[in-house]
Amino acid sequence: MFIGNIVTTDKIVLEEEFKIVSSITECIPNLPILIIGWKQTRDTIDGVSILRKHITKNTYWTCTPSERKVEYEQDIEDFKTLCYNNIGTHLHYVYIDPIHSNKTTIKKILYKIYSFNKSISYISEGNMLYIHEENLVFGVDLNIMELIGIDKSKILTKIQTLPHSVLNKKQVFNKCKSIITKTNKNQKILPYIYRYGECSEDNHSSLFCS
Repeated sequence: MFIGNIVTTDKIVLEEEFKIVSSITECIPNLPILIIGWKQTRDTIDGVSILRKHITKNTYWTCTPSERKVEYEQDIEDFKTLCYNNIGTHLHYVYIDPIHSNKTTIKKILYKIYSFNKSISYISEGNMLYIHEENLVFGVDLNIMELIGIDKSKILTKIQTLPHSVLNKKQVFNKCKSIITKTNKNQKILPYIYRYGECSEDNHSSLFCS
């Protein structure tokens, strides 16, 4: 799963979530880009200013270690943080509240969930069920469901009967824990990370699309 592009002609070692390329034409579209080196930046983008590190909405530049090492190291860390924190920002989270929501709202939500064709779900240690498809994540507190008399096993059975659904706590968490620990997000985006973590290198262009 790639979350950002690094453009450099020098050897650099970063986490596997970053695609390191020598030309901006090799970058994955829609992911943040960091160009390393003033000469590389100037040769790549017309009209760039040495005083402005933020070039466009998703494009940045920094010095090489030989130009300004301290600045380079800080900019790399800032870029990594930006990329990790961007994961799933386009997702719309809907908490299913069986106590305070009216029946019409609950029915609409359930109808939407039952229409999913390839959902991925995850149950957290706190018994929260997260269901992801499209740009939506639905959250269900299974403890509250049981408190009001709804058997959680019936809910899970229904989720598992959805077409091509995935509901596997250990499988989802183990695949995604290395990324989720680096973000400022909670576990509700784990199904989303799991889905795109399975993609090939050429299928990462939509990770941050809104």
